[in-house]
Amino acid sequence: MRQPSADRALYYRQLRTTVATVFAPELASAAARDAAGLVDRILAEFIVEEEWAPTLSEEFGSAFAALLDVPVSETGAEGAGVTPERFVALRCRAADVVASGAGSDDPAERERCRLLVDVERRFLERVDELRCAVLDEVLAADGALASGECSMSSDEVAAVLRRRLPGQGGLRVTRLEVVPGGRSKETIVVSLTGTTELPPQVVVRKDRPVGILQTRAADEHAVLAVVHAHGGVPVPRPYFADEVECSDGRRGEEARGGESEGGRAQRTFLVMERVPGRRAGEYFPELAAPPLSDRAALGSQLAVALARLHAIPLDDVEGTGLDLQAEVSATSLTAAVEGMAARLGALSGPPVAAFGLARQWLLDHVDDVVPAGRLCLLQGDVGLHNMLVDGDRLTALVDWEAATVAPPAREMAAAWPAATALMDWPGFVATYRAAGGREEATEPRAVTYYRVFFALGACMSSRTGGHLFRTGAKRDLVTAHSGLDAHFRAQRNLARALADAAALDAG
Repeated sequence: MRQPSADRALYYRQLRTTVATVFAPELASAAARDAAGLVDRILAEFIVEEEWAPTLSEEFGSAFAALLDVPVSETGAEGAGVTPERFVALRCRAADVVASGAGSDDPAERERCRLLVDVERRFLERVDELRCAVLDEVLAADGALASGECSMSSDEVAAVLRRRLPGQGGLRVTRLEVVPGGRSKETIVVSLTGTTELPPQVVVRKDRPVGILQTRAADEHAVLAVVHAHGGVPVPRPYFADEVECSDGRRGEEARGGESEGGRAQRTFLVMERVPGRRAGEYFPELAAPPLSDRAALGSQLAVALARLHAIPLDDVEGTGLDLQAEVSATSLTAAVEGMAARLGALSGPPVAAFGLARQWLLDHVDDVVPAGRLCLLQGDVGLHNMLVDGDRLTALVDWEAATVAPPAREMAAAWPAATALMDWPGFVATYRAAGGREEATEPRAVTYYRVFFALGACMSSRTGGHLFRTGAKRDLVTAHSGLDAHFRAQRNLARALADAAALDAG
Protein backbone atom coordinates (compact mmCIF):
# COMPACT_ATOMS: atom_id res chain seq x y z
CA MET A 1 0.00 0.00 0.00
CA ARG A 2 1.48 3.31 -1.05
CA GLN A 3 2.05 6.18 1.35
CA PRO A 4 0.38 9.57 0.69
CA SER A 5 2.27 11.59 -1.94
CA ALA A 6 3.56 14.16 0.54
CA ASP A 7 5.03 11.38 2.68
CA ARG A 8 6.68 9.65 -0.27
CA ALA A 9 8.34 12.90 -1.35
CA LEU A 10 9.83 13.27 2.15
CA TYR A 11 11.25 9.76 2.03
CA TYR A 12 12.71 10.34 -1.44
CA ARG A 13 14.34 13.54 -0.20
CA GLN A 14 15.85 11.67 2.74
CA LEU A 15 17.23 9.05 0.35
CA ARG A 16 18.84 11.80 -1.75
CA THR A 17 20.40 13.31 1.35
CA THR A 18 21.72 9.93 2.52
CA VAL A 19 23.19 9.09 -0.88
CA ALA A 20 24.90 12.49 -1.09
CA THR A 21 26.17 12.80 2.49
CA VAL A 22 26.83 9.20 3.50
CA PHE A 23 27.37 7.01 0.44
CA ALA A 24 28.81 9.33 -2.22
CA PRO A 25 31.83 10.54 -0.18
CA GLU A 26 32.91 6.89 0.23
CA LEU A 27 32.67 6.01 -3.46
CA ALA A 28 36.06 5.55 -5.10
CA SER A 29 35.39 4.43 -8.68
CA ALA A 30 34.07 6.61 -11.48
CA ALA A 31 31.43 3.99 -12.23
CA ALA A 32 30.15 4.12 -8.64
CA ARG A 33 30.00 7.92 -8.67
CA ASP A 34 28.16 7.84 -11.99
CA ALA A 35 25.66 5.33 -10.59
CA ALA A 36 25.07 7.55 -7.55
CA GLY A 37 24.33 10.44 -9.92
CA LEU A 38 21.82 8.33 -11.81
CA VAL A 39 20.08 7.37 -8.56
CA ASP A 40 19.95 11.04 -7.58
CA ARG A 41 18.31 12.06 -10.85
CA ILE A 42 15.75 9.27 -10.59
CA LEU A 43 14.86 10.34 -7.05
CA ALA A 44 14.52 13.96 -8.21
CA GLU A 45 12.00 12.80 -10.82
CA PHE A 46 10.05 10.90 -8.16
CA ILE A 47 10.02 13.94 -5.88
CA VAL A 48 8.58 16.17 -8.60
CA GLU A 49 5.97 13.55 -9.45
CA GLU A 50 4.85 13.18 -5.84
CA GLU A 51 4.82 16.88 -5.01
CA TRP A 52 3.49 18.34 -8.25
CA ALA A 53 1.40 15.67 -10.00
CA PRO A 54 -2.01 17.06 -8.95
CA THR A 55 -1.14 20.64 -9.90
CA LEU A 56 0.47 19.71 -13.21
CA SER A 57 -2.35 17.32 -14.08
CA GLU A 58 -4.97 19.99 -13.52
CA GLU A 59 -3.14 22.73 -15.42
CA PHE A 60 -2.00 20.81 -18.47
CA GLY A 61 -4.72 18.16 -18.38
CA SER A 62 -7.37 20.83 -18.75
CA ALA A 63 -5.53 22.21 -21.79
CA PHE A 64 -5.37 18.74 -23.36
CA ALA A 65 -9.05 18.12 -22.58
CA ALA A 66 -10.13 21.37 -24.26
CA LEU A 67 -8.22 20.59 -27.46
CA LEU A 68 -9.46 17.00 -27.47
CA ASP A 69 -13.08 18.05 -26.91
CA VAL A 70 -13.27 15.78 -23.86
CA PRO A 71 -16.36 16.49 -21.72
CA VAL A 72 -15.67 17.68 -18.17
CA SER A 73 -17.44 14.57 -16.86
CA GLU A 74 -14.70 12.42 -18.40
CA THR A 75 -11.72 14.27 -16.94
CA GLY A 76 -12.08 12.81 -13.45
CA ALA A 77 -14.32 12.58 -10.44
CA GLU A 78 -16.94 15.30 -10.26
CA GLY A 79 -15.43 18.41 -8.70
CA ALA A 80 -11.96 16.82 -8.52
CA GLY A 81 -10.56 18.30 -11.72
CA VAL A 82 -8.11 16.30 -13.81
CA THR A 83 -6.54 13.60 -11.67
CA PRO A 84 -2.97 12.34 -12.35
CA GLU A 85 -4.41 9.07 -13.62
CA ARG A 86 -6.76 10.89 -16.00
CA PHE A 87 -3.91 13.14 -17.14
CA VAL A 88 -1.98 10.09 -18.32
CA ALA A 89 -5.03 8.93 -20.27
CA LEU A 90 -5.40 12.38 -21.88
CA ARG A 91 -1.73 12.36 -22.93
CA CYS A 92 -2.27 8.96 -24.51
CA ARG A 93 -5.29 10.24 -26.41
CA ALA A 94 -3.36 13.33 -27.53
CA ALA A 95 -0.57 11.12 -28.85
CA ASP A 96 -3.08 9.04 -30.83
CA VAL A 97 -4.73 12.15 -32.28
CA VAL A 98 -1.40 13.63 -33.35
CA ALA A 99 -0.24 10.32 -34.82
CA SER A 100 -3.34 10.07 -36.99
CA GLY A 101 -3.95 13.75 -37.71
CA ALA A 102 -0.55 15.37 -38.18
CA GLY A 103 -0.68 14.60 -41.92
CA SER A 104 -4.33 15.50 -42.35
CA ASP A 105 -5.49 17.59 -45.32
CA ASP A 106 -7.61 19.58 -42.90
CA PRO A 107 -5.66 22.69 -41.75
CA ALA A 108 -7.74 22.86 -38.57
CA GLU A 109 -6.80 19.31 -37.63
CA ARG A 110 -3.11 20.00 -38.27
CA GLU A 111 -3.34 23.13 -36.11
CA ARG A 112 -4.96 21.12 -33.35
CA CYS A 113 -2.08 18.66 -33.52
CA ARG A 114 0.42 21.51 -33.28
CA LEU A 115 -1.39 22.94 -30.23
CA LEU A 116 -1.49 19.53 -28.54
CA VAL A 117 2.26 19.17 -29.00
CA ASP A 118 2.74 22.70 -27.65
CA VAL A 119 0.80 21.78 -24.50
CA GLU A 120 3.06 18.77 -24.12
CA ARG A 121 6.13 20.99 -24.61
CA ARG A 122 5.02 23.44 -21.94
CA PHE A 123 4.32 20.54 -19.59
CA LEU A 124 7.80 19.10 -20.10
CA GLU A 125 9.45 22.49 -19.69
CA ARG A 126 7.66 22.96 -16.37
CA VAL A 127 8.67 19.49 -15.18
CA ASP A 128 12.27 20.19 -16.17
CA GLU A 129 12.20 23.46 -14.24
CA LEU A 130 10.93 21.65 -11.15
CA ARG A 131 13.48 18.84 -11.50
CA CYS A 132 16.33 21.36 -11.78
CA ALA A 133 15.10 23.08 -8.62
CA VAL A 134 15.22 19.76 -6.75
CA LEU A 135 18.66 18.88 -8.10
CA ASP A 136 19.97 22.33 -7.14
CA GLU A 137 18.93 21.90 -3.52
CA VAL A 138 21.81 21.82 -1.07
CA LEU A 139 21.85 18.29 0.32
CA ALA A 140 22.62 18.41 4.02
CA ALA A 141 20.93 16.72 6.92
CA ASP A 142 17.92 18.78 7.94
CA GLY A 143 19.24 20.18 11.21
CA ALA A 144 20.69 16.82 12.20
CA LEU A 145 24.10 15.23 12.05
CA ALA A 146 24.84 13.09 9.04
CA SER A 147 24.45 9.40 9.67
CA GLY A 148 27.62 7.97 11.22
CA GLU A 149 28.93 11.37 12.37
CA CYS A 150 29.63 11.73 16.08
CA SER A 151 27.88 14.60 17.84
CA MET A 152 30.96 15.35 19.96
CA SER A 153 34.57 15.86 18.95
CA SER A 154 37.43 13.80 20.35
CA ASP A 155 38.55 16.78 22.44
CA GLU A 156 35.06 17.24 23.89
CA VAL A 157 34.80 13.57 24.87
CA ALA A 158 38.30 13.65 26.38
CA ALA A 159 37.43 16.76 28.42
CA VAL A 160 34.32 15.08 29.81
CA LEU A 161 36.25 11.95 30.80
CA ARG A 162 39.13 13.91 32.39
CA ARG A 163 36.60 15.86 34.44
CA ARG A 164 35.31 12.61 35.92
CA LEU A 165 38.75 11.08 36.36
CA PRO A 166 40.92 13.44 38.44
CA GLY A 167 44.62 12.82 37.97
CA GLN A 168 44.13 11.54 34.38
CA GLY A 169 45.26 14.73 32.67
CA GLY A 170 47.13 12.73 30.06
CA LEU A 171 43.96 11.01 28.84
CA ARG A 172 43.50 11.34 25.10
CA VAL A 173 40.77 10.14 22.74
CA THR A 174 42.32 8.67 19.61
CA ARG A 175 39.20 7.51 17.80
CA LEU A 176 35.43 7.84 17.90
CA GLU A 177 33.23 5.34 16.09
CA VAL A 178 29.47 5.72 16.09
CA VAL A 179 27.61 2.41 16.38
CA PRO A 180 24.77 2.52 13.83
CA GLY A 181 21.14 1.83 14.60
CA GLY A 182 20.44 3.72 17.82
CA ARG A 183 16.93 5.16 17.86
CA SER A 184 16.91 7.18 21.06
CA LYS A 185 20.55 7.13 22.15
CA GLU A 186 23.82 7.73 20.37
CA THR A 187 26.26 4.87 21.02
CA ILE A 188 29.95 5.60 20.49
CA VAL A 189 33.01 3.35 20.75
CA VAL A 190 35.78 5.51 22.23
CA SER A 191 39.46 4.56 21.93
CA LEU A 192 41.70 5.94 24.69
CA THR A 193 45.33 6.41 25.66
CA GLY A 194 46.98 7.94 28.72
CA THR A 195 44.67 6.52 31.38
CA THR A 196 45.03 3.77 33.95
CA GLU A 197 41.43 3.97 35.19
CA LEU A 198 39.70 2.92 31.99
CA PRO A 199 40.52 0.23 29.41
CA PRO A 200 41.80 1.17 25.92
CA GLN A 201 38.24 1.15 24.60
CA VAL A 202 34.94 2.08 26.26
CA VAL A 203 31.40 2.58 25.04
CA VAL A 204 29.58 5.87 25.59
CA ARG A 205 25.80 6.07 25.34
CA LYS A 206 24.52 9.62 25.04
CA ASP A 207 21.10 11.25 24.77
CA ARG A 208 19.99 12.45 21.36
CA PRO A 209 18.34 15.88 20.93
CA VAL A 210 15.12 14.17 19.82
CA GLY A 211 14.48 10.50 20.42
CA ILE A 212 11.65 8.06 19.92
CA LEU A 213 11.88 7.09 23.60
CA GLN A 214 12.05 9.97 26.07
CA THR A 215 14.57 8.37 28.41
CA ARG A 216 18.00 9.39 29.69
CA ALA A 217 21.21 7.46 29.09
CA ALA A 218 22.37 8.15 32.66
CA ASP A 219 19.36 6.34 34.08
CA GLU A 220 20.69 3.03 32.75
CA HIS A 221 23.74 3.20 35.03
CA ALA A 222 22.07 2.25 38.30
CA VAL A 223 20.18 -0.70 36.79
CA LEU A 224 23.26 -2.00 34.98
CA ALA A 225 25.27 -1.73 38.18
CA VAL A 226 22.74 -3.91 40.02
CA VAL A 227 22.58 -6.54 37.29
CA HIS A 228 26.36 -6.63 36.82
CA ALA A 229 27.00 -6.93 40.56
CA HIS A 230 24.41 -9.70 40.93
CA GLY A 231 26.07 -11.83 38.24
CA GLY A 232 24.63 -14.52 36.03
CA VAL A 233 23.29 -12.11 33.41
CA PRO A 234 25.73 -11.03 30.67
CA VAL A 235 25.85 -7.22 30.70
CA PRO A 236 28.57 -4.60 30.19
CA ARG A 237 30.22 -3.25 33.34
CA PRO A 238 29.06 0.36 33.84
CA TYR A 239 31.83 2.79 34.88
CA PHE A 240 29.98 6.03 35.50
CA ALA A 241 27.25 8.35 34.22
CA ASP A 242 27.16 12.13 34.08
CA GLU A 243 25.64 15.15 32.44
CA VAL A 244 27.36 17.21 29.80
CA GLU A 245 26.61 20.53 28.15
CA CYS A 246 26.94 20.19 24.42
CA SER A 247 25.74 21.53 21.10
CA ASP A 248 24.88 18.30 19.30
CA GLY A 249 22.92 18.94 16.14
CA ARG A 250 25.08 22.03 15.71
CA ARG A 251 24.23 22.24 12.01
CA GLY A 252 21.06 24.00 12.89
CA GLU A 253 19.00 21.95 15.29
CA GLU A 254 19.56 22.68 18.94
CA ALA A 255 17.66 20.42 21.25
CA ARG A 256 13.94 20.98 21.53
CA GLY A 257 14.03 20.89 25.27
CA GLY A 258 16.74 20.95 27.89
CA GLU A 259 18.55 23.98 26.46
CA SER A 260 20.75 25.96 28.77
CA GLU A 261 21.62 29.61 28.34
CA GLY A 262 23.43 30.42 25.14
CA GLY A 263 21.69 27.71 23.15
CA ARG A 264 23.74 24.87 24.65
CA ALA A 265 21.89 21.79 25.83
CA GLN A 266 22.25 19.37 28.73
CA ARG A 267 22.68 15.73 27.71
CA THR A 268 23.33 12.72 29.90
CA PHE A 269 25.79 10.00 29.03
CA LEU A 270 26.86 6.60 30.29
CA VAL A 271 30.40 5.20 30.09
CA MET A 272 30.66 1.43 30.19
CA GLU A 273 32.77 -1.54 29.25
CA ARG A 274 33.13 -2.53 25.62
CA VAL A 275 32.00 -6.14 25.42
CA PRO A 276 33.30 -8.39 22.64
CA GLY A 277 30.79 -9.45 20.05
CA ARG A 278 28.44 -8.00 17.48
CA ARG A 279 24.75 -7.28 17.41
CA ALA A 280 22.84 -10.54 16.99
CA GLY A 281 20.33 -9.14 14.49
CA GLU A 282 17.52 -6.66 14.07
CA TYR A 283 14.39 -5.93 16.09
CA PHE A 284 12.52 -7.76 13.34
CA PRO A 285 14.38 -11.10 13.11
CA GLU A 286 13.48 -11.64 9.46
CA LEU A 287 15.77 -8.73 8.56
CA ALA A 288 18.87 -10.15 10.27
CA ALA A 289 19.50 -13.06 12.61
CA PRO A 290 22.43 -15.27 13.67
CA PRO A 291 23.47 -18.21 11.47
CA LEU A 292 21.24 -21.26 11.81
CA SER A 293 24.07 -23.23 13.40
CA ASP A 294 24.28 -20.77 16.34
CA ARG A 295 20.61 -20.12 17.01
CA ALA A 296 19.68 -22.94 19.38
CA ALA A 297 22.66 -22.26 21.65
CA LEU A 298 21.92 -18.54 21.72
CA GLY A 299 18.24 -19.16 22.40
CA SER A 300 19.07 -21.34 25.37
CA GLN A 301 21.50 -18.75 26.77
CA LEU A 302 18.90 -16.02 26.37
CA ALA A 303 16.33 -18.10 28.25
CA VAL A 304 18.79 -18.72 31.10
CA ALA A 305 19.79 -15.04 31.23
CA LEU A 306 16.14 -13.96 31.55
CA ALA A 307 15.45 -16.52 34.27
CA ARG A 308 18.43 -15.23 36.27
CA LEU A 309 17.46 -11.60 35.67
CA HIS A 310 13.93 -12.23 36.91
CA ALA A 311 15.36 -13.86 40.05
CA ILE A 312 17.20 -10.70 41.20
CA PRO A 313 15.61 -9.62 44.51
CA LEU A 314 13.77 -6.34 44.20
CA ASP A 315 15.47 -5.22 47.40
CA ASP A 316 18.66 -5.02 45.33
CA VAL A 317 16.94 -2.65 42.91
CA GLU A 318 16.33 0.00 45.58
CA GLY A 319 17.88 3.29 44.57
CA THR A 320 17.82 2.68 40.82
CA GLY A 321 14.97 5.10 40.23
CA LEU A 322 12.62 2.35 39.11
CA ASP A 323 9.16 2.27 40.64
CA LEU A 324 9.23 -0.68 43.03
CA GLN A 325 5.67 0.06 44.10
CA ALA A 326 4.34 -0.30 40.57
CA GLU A 327 0.86 -1.74 40.57
CA VAL A 328 -0.48 -4.00 37.87
CA SER A 329 -4.22 -3.76 38.19
CA ALA A 330 -7.20 -3.50 35.92
CA THR A 331 -7.06 0.26 36.43
CA SER A 332 -3.36 0.63 35.58
CA LEU A 333 -3.55 -1.66 32.56
CA THR A 334 -6.64 0.09 31.25
CA ALA A 335 -4.89 3.43 31.61
CA ALA A 336 -1.83 2.10 29.76
CA VAL A 337 -3.90 0.71 26.90
CA GLU A 338 -5.99 3.85 26.59
CA GLY A 339 -2.80 5.92 26.70
CA MET A 340 -1.33 3.99 23.77
CA ALA A 341 -4.58 4.24 21.84
CA ALA A 342 -4.74 7.99 22.43
CA ARG A 343 -1.13 8.45 21.41
CA LEU A 344 -1.64 6.44 18.23
CA GLY A 345 -4.68 8.53 17.41
CA ALA A 346 -2.69 11.75 17.82
CA LEU A 347 0.15 10.69 15.51
CA SER A 348 0.09 11.10 11.74
CA GLY A 349 0.28 7.97 9.62
CA PRO A 350 -1.78 5.52 7.58
CA PRO A 351 -5.14 4.28 8.88
CA VAL A 352 -4.79 0.96 10.72
CA ALA A 353 -7.92 -0.99 11.64
CA ALA A 354 -5.99 -3.33 13.96
CA PHE A 355 -5.37 -0.50 16.43
CA GLY A 356 -9.02 -0.37 17.43
CA LEU A 357 -9.34 -4.15 17.66
CA ALA A 358 -6.17 -4.45 19.76
CA ARG A 359 -7.38 -1.76 22.15
CA GLN A 360 -10.70 -3.51 22.65
CA TRP A 361 -9.18 -6.98 23.00
CA LEU A 362 -6.71 -5.76 25.62
CA LEU A 363 -9.47 -4.05 27.59
CA ASP A 364 -11.66 -7.15 27.37
CA HIS A 365 -8.87 -9.51 28.53
CA VAL A 366 -7.40 -7.64 31.48
CA ASP A 367 -8.46 -10.53 33.71
CA ASP A 368 -5.95 -12.75 31.87
CA VAL A 369 -3.10 -10.94 33.67
CA VAL A 370 -4.73 -9.57 36.84
CA PRO A 371 -3.86 -10.33 39.57
CA ALA A 372 -0.29 -10.21 38.37
CA GLY A 373 1.59 -12.15 41.01
CA ARG A 374 5.14 -11.23 42.00
CA LEU A 375 6.82 -8.49 39.99
CA CYS A 376 10.49 -8.51 39.01
CA LEU A 377 13.18 -6.52 37.24
CA LEU A 378 12.81 -6.58 33.43
CA GLN A 379 15.25 -5.48 30.75
CA GLY A 380 12.19 -4.14 28.93
CA ASP A 381 13.31 -4.41 25.29
CA VAL A 382 14.69 -7.91 24.76
CA GLY A 383 15.43 -8.72 21.15
CA LEU A 384 18.18 -9.60 18.70
CA HIS A 385 18.87 -5.87 18.29
CA ASN A 386 19.83 -5.65 21.97
CA MET A 387 21.94 -8.80 22.15
CA LEU A 388 25.70 -8.96 21.54
CA VAL A 389 26.97 -12.34 20.38
CA ASP A 390 30.32 -13.88 19.58
CA GLY A 391 29.60 -16.92 17.45
CA ASP A 392 27.22 -19.09 19.47
CA ARG A 393 27.96 -17.23 22.72
CA LEU A 394 25.70 -14.52 24.14
CA THR A 395 28.13 -11.89 25.44
CA ALA A 396 25.74 -9.16 26.61
CA LEU A 397 22.22 -7.84 26.85
CA VAL A 398 22.52 -4.11 26.10
CA ASP A 399 20.41 -0.94 25.95
CA TRP A 400 18.60 -0.93 29.29
CA GLU A 401 16.74 2.34 28.79
CA ALA A 402 13.36 0.56 28.95
CA ALA A 403 14.17 -1.37 32.17
CA THR A 404 11.19 -1.58 34.50
CA VAL A 405 9.57 -3.53 37.31
CA ALA A 406 6.67 -5.60 36.00
CA PRO A 407 5.35 -9.17 35.62
CA PRO A 408 7.89 -11.53 34.01
CA ALA A 409 5.26 -12.65 31.47
CA ARG A 410 5.60 -9.20 29.96
CA GLU A 411 9.33 -9.80 29.32
CA MET A 412 8.65 -13.24 27.88
CA ALA A 413 6.17 -11.69 25.46
CA ALA A 414 8.70 -9.03 24.46
CA ALA A 415 11.30 -11.77 23.90
CA TRP A 416 8.89 -13.90 21.85
CA PRO A 417 10.00 -12.68 18.36
CA ALA A 418 13.69 -13.21 19.13
CA ALA A 419 13.12 -16.46 21.03
CA THR A 420 11.05 -18.03 18.25
CA ALA A 421 13.64 -16.93 15.68
CA LEU A 422 16.31 -18.82 17.65
CA MET A 423 14.43 -21.96 18.73
CA ASP A 424 10.93 -23.37 19.20
CA TRP A 425 8.85 -21.67 21.89
CA PRO A 426 8.24 -24.81 24.02
CA GLY A 427 12.00 -25.42 24.13
CA PHE A 428 12.66 -21.81 25.14
CA VAL A 429 10.05 -22.05 27.90
CA ALA A 430 11.47 -25.35 29.15
CA THR A 431 15.00 -23.90 29.33
CA TYR A 432 13.73 -20.80 31.13
CA ARG A 433 11.87 -22.91 33.67
CA ALA A 434 14.84 -25.26 34.20
CA ALA A 435 17.02 -22.22 34.99
CA GLY A 436 14.63 -21.12 37.73
CA GLY A 437 12.11 -19.07 35.75
CA ARG A 438 8.68 -18.94 37.34
CA GLU A 439 5.70 -20.79 35.90
CA GLU A 440 3.45 -17.73 35.79
CA ALA A 441 5.97 -16.04 33.48
CA THR A 442 5.17 -18.55 30.75
CA GLU A 443 1.40 -18.91 31.23
CA PRO A 444 0.01 -18.88 27.64
CA ARG A 445 -2.82 -16.39 28.22
CA ALA A 446 -0.55 -13.97 30.05
CA VAL A 447 2.17 -14.17 27.38
CA THR A 448 -0.42 -13.72 24.62
CA TYR A 449 -1.90 -10.70 26.37
CA TYR A 450 1.47 -9.01 26.62
CA ARG A 451 2.35 -9.98 23.05
CA VAL A 452 -0.63 -7.94 21.86
CA PHE A 453 0.29 -5.21 24.36
CA PHE A 454 3.89 -5.04 23.12
CA ALA A 455 2.89 -5.23 19.46
CA LEU A 456 0.60 -2.25 19.96
CA GLY A 457 3.45 -0.45 21.73
CA ALA A 458 5.82 -1.21 18.84
CA CYS A 459 3.26 0.31 16.47
CA MET A 460 3.20 3.39 18.66
CA SER A 461 7.00 3.68 18.72
CA SER A 462 7.43 3.22 14.98
CA ARG A 463 4.52 5.56 14.26
CA THR A 464 6.19 8.13 16.52
CA GLY A 465 9.29 7.89 14.34
CA GLY A 466 7.25 8.47 11.21
CA HIS A 467 5.47 11.42 12.81
CA LEU A 468 8.78 13.01 13.88
CA PHE A 469 10.08 12.57 10.35
CA ARG A 470 7.03 13.94 8.57
CA THR A 471 6.71 16.96 10.86
CA GLY A 472 10.41 17.78 10.61
CA ALA A 473 11.15 17.28 14.31
CA LYS A 474 13.74 14.61 13.45
CA ARG A 475 14.97 14.05 9.93
CA ASP A 476 17.36 11.17 9.30
CA LEU A 477 17.30 7.82 7.55
CA VAL A 478 16.72 5.80 10.74
CA THR A 479 13.66 7.88 11.65
CA ALA A 480 12.37 7.67 8.09
CA HIS A 481 12.74 3.89 8.22
CA SER A 482 10.89 3.80 11.53
CA GLY A 483 7.82 5.41 10.03
CA LEU A 484 7.82 3.35 6.86
CA ASP A 485 9.28 -0.17 6.89
CA ALA A 486 9.35 -0.61 10.67
CA HIS A 487 5.77 0.65 11.00
CA PHE A 488 4.63 -1.80 8.33
CA ARG A 489 6.33 -4.71 10.11
CA ALA A 490 4.96 -3.59 13.48
CA GLN A 491 1.42 -3.57 12.04
CA ARG A 492 1.99 -7.05 10.62
CA ASN A 493 3.21 -8.32 14.01
CA LEU A 494 0.18 -6.82 15.70
CA ALA A 495 -2.10 -8.60 13.22
CA ARG A 496 -0.29 -11.88 13.90
CA ALA A 497 -0.54 -11.46 17.66
CA LEU A 498 -4.26 -10.71 17.37
CA ALA A 499 -4.74 -13.81 15.22
CA ASP A 500 -2.97 -15.95 17.84
CA ALA A 501 -5.08 -14.33 20.55
CA ALA A 502 -8.27 -15.15 18.66
CA ALA A 503 -7.12 -18.76 18.21
CA LEU A 504 -6.43 -19.00 21.95
CA ASP A 505 -9.89 -17.60 22.71
CA ALA A 506 -11.48 -20.09 20.32
CA GLY A 507 -9.62 -23.11 21.59
